[in-house]
Amino acid sequence: MSVEQRIIPGDHPEPPYPLHPSVVDRIDPQYASFYDKHIMRQQQVHLQPIEASRASGTLIPGAGPLASVAKAHDYLVPRQETSGPDIKVRAFTPHGPKPEEGWPVCVYFHGGGWVLGTIDTENVIASNLCARAKCVVVAVDYRLAPENPFPAAVDDSWESVLWVLGQGKEILQLDTTKLATGGSSAGGNLAAIMCQRAAALGGPKFSLQLLSVPVTDNTADTTNNTSWKENEHTPALPAPKMMWYRTHYLPNKSDWSHPEASPLLWKGDWSKLPHAVIVIGELDVLRDEGRQFGEKLRNSGVKADIHVMKGQPHPFIAMDGVLDAGREAITHFCDALREAMYPTSRS
Repeated sequence: MSVEQRIIPGDHPEPPYPLHPSVVDRIDPQYASFYDKHIMRQQQVHLQPIEASRASGTLIPGAGPLASVAKAHDYLVPRQETSGPDIKVRAFTPHGPKPEEGWPVCVYFHGGGWVLGTIDTENVIASNLCARAKCVVVAVDYRLAPENPFPAAVDDSWESVLWVLGQGKEILQLDTTKLATGGSSAGGNLAAIMCQRAAALGGPKFSLQLLSVPVTDNTADTTNNTSWKENEHTPALPAPKMMWYRTHYLPNKSDWSHPEASPLLWKGDWSKLPHAVIVIGELDVLRDEGRQFGEKLRNSGVKADIHVMKGQPHPFIAMDGVLDAGREAITHFCDALREAMYPTSRS
């Protein structure tokens, strides 16, 4: 499938895109200031060809520096259960002595609406998790839509988990009894699905899921979800842009409610899922489905820490260089990961 889109001049507004009146009085001042200086005059992703967005280099501006790690190395993952090309992953290894049983490991999935993003996206988050939680972090370069729609990203994610449990365990010297996963937005969706699939199959056992602004309900829209309606015109991920991502990844509407597209709708045993740390933005269309996912875990007796970042739209965790909320969100993840993997340690 070609990634070219037919964009007709004049069929949509052109930059600049000032903040919408519905969010001006609610948005975080740090975000508003950065937006006005660096984002307002840029064309919006859903209003330009996909290739233009992919070629721009930076998915979300405002990231902080990479954390120092001992090694970052790319590997090709051969498939065990599905067909398709090998999958590239990037493994971050921390400084310091390896624990006697091997390194704890976190499998991480980047955001980008299943359409954008690469192996380089969110390396800041991955390197922070590695350095500050003393874990190997394996970031996955899953296939993207529309060339590879659902369930390609799910298949690639699962194959990467299988590799970590097998060949990757030996190569990276891992202790796979200490296994976590995480991701942002579309990546949070994939991480949640990995935990559900593992629970349904009886293993592997994840001890933690780190979910930043996760997509958990691909049936949500402005007619049936409060945060979608309330934040319809929010910056970064307005409702039309989220629908643009959805229809590229899930071109068949019958798949929108599939549990491996909408993990909130999973019918399995939620009590078998791992502790979740969920960070969501007050001004994000995805706010309520992230909160509902955490509440469903709590109602099943599973610990779920839900952090609502006041005044924040969708991309705050990737903007830790300019937003206090971004740094705070990464710290929530790093602290939880270290505690899960080294429960008797004292920082």
